[in-house]
Amino acid sequence: MGIDLQLSEEQELIGSTANEFFGKNCPPELVREYETSAADYPAQLWSQMAELGWLGMPFPERHGGLGLATLDMVPLYIELGRHLVPCPVLDAVALAGGLICALGSEEQQKALLPGIARGDAPIVSALMEPDGGYGPGAIQLQAQRSGSEFTLHGTKVLVGCARSASRLLCAARTAAGENGEGISLFLVDPQAPGTSVERTPNIAGHPLYAVTFEKASVPEEALVGELGSAWPILYETMMKAAVLQSAMVVGAGERVLEMTTDYAREREQFGQAIGKYQAVQYLCTDIAMHLHRTRLLTLQAAWHIDSDRSFLREAALAKAAASRAAAAMTFAAHEVHAGVAFVIDYDLQLYTRRAKHWEYNLGDLRYHLDRACTESGL
Repeated sequence: MGIDLQLSEEQELIGSTANEFFGKNCPPELVREYETSAADYPAQLWSQMAELGWLGMPFPERHGGLGLATLDMVPLYIELGRHLVPCPVLDAVALAGGLICALGSEEQQKALLPGIARGDAPIVSALMEPDGGYGPGAIQLQAQRSGSEFTLHGTKVLVGCARSASRLLCAARTAAGENGEGISLFLVDPQAPGTSVERTPNIAGHPLYAVTFEKASVPEEALVGELGSAWPILYETMMKAAVLQSAMVVGAGERVLEMTTDYAREREQFGQAIGKYQAVQYLCTDIAMHLHRTRLLTLQAAWHIDSDRSFLREAALAKAAASRAAAAMTFAAHEVHAGVAFVIDYDLQLYTRRAKHWEYNLGDLRYHLDRACTESGL
């Protein structure tokens, strides 16, 4: 069966609407402001996105969502990347919201999903630990049962917008096991006793936090899904989110290519535009090639998800391409721009620094190439 990688008119409209909206409401000045702002994200922009329905796109209609497919969301995430929107859409909607949709009880979904969709109760995922891994063996934060409660002990790192979240969806180990056995998910109040949140400086300027649990107690009803059985769905949800993050790299790559080719046409050296030189043309072509490859693999993975086909290999290939492209596209852009690109006020800097986050977030190139081989049976 062939794969249709063309977006529908409705999907194209989502992208053009988002591009117009973010062009008016998320200029580079806003992105820079929230690199150092005391607030984790612009509340007004977040509320406007909620009013447009973008924060509830994948949720069931009965819980305040739109019930849309992955390919419907790809155009939005492309624009999130193009405009570097400083809001936790990937964390709150694709990851935390996706996990609640897949594992949460009907009561939990009814209580939590409408708040995420309205933008008034963001929930973010707390997955990575200090060793930096994404496989099941990397989850070592302990959750021990004590009567009708669980006690959490350990640390999560690079948790986006943890200070502003109403809840953290935390992956913890409730039993020893192999191949993902013994991993559970808990909803944790970041302000609860025994929980400390500390902002982590980072090159991307994202509001990332280290969250430490020291005998932090959570009630039994905070458990999402069955005890010790969360890993298979957690892994699938992370891979779906990786596809949407790859779409963000596509959007960022489109803007980087535009900036670089515009500069190559305008900048003159030795009496002519530098774009006339073959070496510069090669660099611009490299950006275009990485961008095209990532776009095709992202659309292919999204199509597999929506077609209820096996998608884990395709998602891994898309994220591997995006990780490689995030680094390669910005590197080539810097080669063309030369010294001016190192000026902190130059917009290319914004993309270069965020590309480093995208390169490693949800698994790096090596991790996803390994996953692609494993899912292929190699």
